[in-house]
Amino acid sequence: MIAPASRKIGKYEIRNKLGRGGMADVYLAQDTGSNGLVALKLIEHSGDSDTRDSIEAERRGAELQAQLAEVDSRVVRIYDCGDADGFFYVSMEYVDGQDLAEWLRRGPVIPEFAADTAIAVAQTLEHAHTLEVSIGGKDFHGIVHGDIKPKNIRIDSRGEVRVLDFGIAKALSLSRRLTRNDFGSVHYASPERLDTGEVSADSDLWSLSVMLYEMVTGAQPYHAETTERLERMIRSRIPPPPAQDPCPEALRAILNKALAPEPDLRYETARGFADDLAAYRAGKPVAAAAEDLEATRRTRRAEVDKTRRAEADETRRTVKSEGDADETRRTTPAVAGSTAVAKTLVAKPVRRTYHPAVRRTINIALLGLLIYSCIWGVMGYLTYRRGQQLESLIATEQLTDTGEIWTKWTELSKGNPSSVLLRGPRKAVTQKLLAAADQVFNSYRNNNTIVSVSQWQLAKEMSAHALTLDPAEPVRGRVRLAEGHLARISGTSKRNASQLTEALEKFNQAQQLMPNSPDPQLGLARLYFSPGLWDLDKANAALHEAEKRGYSLGKREQAQLADGYRDRADRLFWDSRNVRGQDLEKTQIERARTDYQRALDLYRSVVPYGDASTRIVSIQKSLESVNFRLQEIEHGTGLTGFLRRIWR
Repeated sequence: MIAPASRKIGKYEIRNKLGRGGMADVYLAQDTGSNGLVALKLIEHSGDSDTRDSIEAERRGAELQAQLAEVDSRVVRIYDCGDADGFFYVSMEYVDGQDLAEWLRRGPVIPEFAADTAIAVAQTLEHAHTLEVSIGGKDFHGIVHGDIKPKNIRIDSRGEVRVLDFGIAKALSLSRRLTRNDFGSVHYASPERLDTGEVSADSDLWSLSVMLYEMVTGAQPYHAETTERLERMIRSRIPPPPAQDPCPEALRAILNKALAPEPDLRYETARGFADDLAAYRAGKPVAAAAEDLEATRRTRRAEVDKTRRAEADETRRTVKSEGDADETRRTTPAVAGSTAVAKTLVAKPVRRTYHPAVRRTINIALLGLLIYSCIWGVMGYLTYRRGQQLESLIATEQLTDTGEIWTKWTELSKGNPSSVLLRGPRKAVTQKLLAAADQVFNSYRNNNTIVSVSQWQLAKEMSAHALTLDPAEPVRGRVRLAEGHLARISGTSKRNASQLTEALEKFNQAQQLMPNSPDPQLGLARLYFSPGLWDLDKANAALHEAEKRGYSLGKREQAQLADGYRDRADRLFWDSRNVRGQDLEKTQIERARTDYQRALDLYRSVVPYGDASTRIVSIQKSLESVNFRLQEIEHGTGLTGFLRRIWR
């Protein structure tokens, strides 16, 4: 049985489901002891052996993950694990953000971002593969993840890379019964892992390589219609196709080495992998570029063939030597007197007759390289010139439509937005996209106007495009802000609680990414004024936070506050009927009068905005009723006063 939402497991209150992996479900939950949010992994207890093995693996894995998190901040922290209410649970840090898989649904990412992400994961794997741990009195050297894939890599709200789901994977190295391939994804499994089912540090690096290839190209290196055909394709040891442009040449060389079918041609350690990627990011020569993997394969095949021929020649000489001994003795005196002839006879067998062909091959290769360099230089110059023209069109406002600007940029960059030749136009395009998005945000913030769904969608689209060119936190914050408003509008119109909760999460993420902007707080305030999440105090607090960030409340926010105070006053006055004749009645009515007066003052300050005039008349009538009732209570008139006099 899966733990339902709103159920309590031990001290943890389930909020909503985050996902599922293996035999475990992961939920967002609240720790009632600390009131903090946690990610709660649950496995229901059962008597079958698979469940018992999985729980034992998770229990060990939680201990290992806790130790690894102490040396690597990218690893999710473990708070607690144990058994409660028929479940085994692991309470761990809740990482807010997006899985890399969600990023890749929009297509490939820029090579720099891909390399930085792979470096971070490789560094975490290096820490894991070299970790010294002790469990149950036994010492272990190194642990493996076993399931590196985009779904298990998360970019948190600060833009940091976090590595998820180390629990079951770490336990794989400790339980022989759980070292099969069942826990890993075939798409990210190395050929030798598919052969044997065993996981290792090498298989972790292969999975990371596949993920890097996917980030750069937008596709996985191997494709097949069925899992069986995919396994056969990977196990065939046929190298995947090289990453196509816009993948930089140095990064392509790194991928070729990392995805070499032969394990001994790949990177030996995660550190070596990370170092080569760091060299690429620094613009330095990468070790992989100096290697010719295909030449190495040919050399190895030649060495094998040479060894086989030598063994065959040795066999023939051994067989012949017995019959030719006398002939050898007869011919030896004839040649012994001529040193020159002897030298000639010795020299002939080792003479290399194929050197000219090799030289011709080298010359042809050099000529081809020269021609390629010339073509590349011309193409680079043409790209640079076209980029300058686009930048000029944007700067002189001859090109202003953002849709057309993005189309021309896409054609120009051909998916390679990080080219140094396009630095100027890239900056101009980014600024134009952000300006289009900011126009929507500014309109909502400053003009007190209603922003339509299509406008918020435009802001999201422009911000998302800009994010591919500049993955900075404020740009990502704009994406989250637009997503929050879209979820808010949809959730309010459909009365969908999950969409309203999503909007709340998006606004909070936006605030973390844009700490000095009032816009996320304005979104939160609007959200708390909606019927599904109505909370006047939280809405008021959000508006105060917006003011701290430089925002001056406009007529829209004042009218929203007025509506909130009026609604609360109506509730208080109506509910006072339930305590009629008691001392609490007067208290509630006085609070209602205070809220009505606040609402009245706010409506008067925004006239003629909205229907403030109509609301003023309505509130004045409500105040008359409130004051009349308070006078009855104060002077003991009416039925309540009569009853009180009798009781006295």
